[in-house]
Amino acid sequence: MILTLTPSPALDITYAVTSVALGESHRVGSVSERAGGKGLNVAAVLSAMGRKAVAVAPVGALEIELFAADLDARRVPHRLVSSPLPTRRSVAVVEADGRATLLNEPGTAQSQRVWERVADEIAQLAPDAEVLTVSGSLPPGTDPDFVRRVTVRAHEAGLRVVLDVTGIHLTRALGAGPDLVKPNRLEAAVTLAGLGRGEVPSVRGAARALVTAGARCAVVSDGTDGLVLVHDDVSLHAYLRRPLSGNPTGAGDALTAALAVELADHGAGGLPQGRDEWAAALRHGVAWSAAAVLQPVAGSVDPADVDRLLPAVEIEEIRT
Repeated sequence: MILTLTPSPALDITYAVTSVALGESHRVGSVSERAGGKGLNVAAVLSAMGRKAVAVAPVGALEIELFAADLDARRVPHRLVSSPLPTRRSVAVVEADGRATLLNEPGTAQSQRVWERVADEIAQLAPDAEVLTVSGSLPPGTDPDFVRRVTVRAHEAGLRVVLDVTGIHLTRALGAGPDLVKPNRLEAAVTLAGLGRGEVPSVRGAARALVTAGARCAVVSDGTDGLVLVHDDVSLHAYLRRPLSGNPTGAGDALTAALAVELADHGAGGLPQGRDEWAAALRHGVAWSAAAVLQPVAGSVDPADVDRLLPAVEIEEIRT
């Protein structure tokens, strides 16, 4: 089983429009509302792909019934912790050509009592799980050591940890040795700047620097150029032969889900080893991510799309 933690969930609102013109009025073609946040999206993708997952998140007392009803309707198992704070909203304006404009509210830092209840939920679920993912932003004012402490406690419970966080929260957590970190290129640059590393000349350089700083392995994504993995002496570039157009907002969450599956399937404490095992893992990661682009909202994939896209994934070894 895979546990997903969303420190800052959101009510995801998606507007479909023909195109966006700044300063103009727009007619919205369709609207969708759902329980959102990167970790909830990861759990939804895992459930859609037939993998057992439980989403853990603090949710405002006024929104918790809406979140629970939506996740139940999508058959996403969950443990929601009630919070006295309202849940933030995230608005995606998606144009007909697939370009998405995101408006994300920052949220508010939770109390220590709420975080303790979140930790208790994870501890109760841990004996039946193999991997914990921590995904998304954290509200302003959150303790910078929060993700590090979660990583330490998860390791003590025998879980492997996948982090899709950035900035000071990832910087502090690297010292706890997360099993896999998955920032995009910009997020990696921000994190490494916090470590005093200065400008990193390449995506591979960023991944290698994250490993040097403490991560067991690093995957750095770079939009339609694919992603780069560094683990021990393995450096691979994975990408889709022909990039797809669509809604990219959930692509990173689908990638996190696929990578979590790879860690879960490699037994206690294990990671894929060597070029061939990592190539297979990244092929699935890119296919899951690309399949998410074809869906109108984040947190969705069609297994048939994944199967169709797998042969279109290219893997190259980086030797320099």
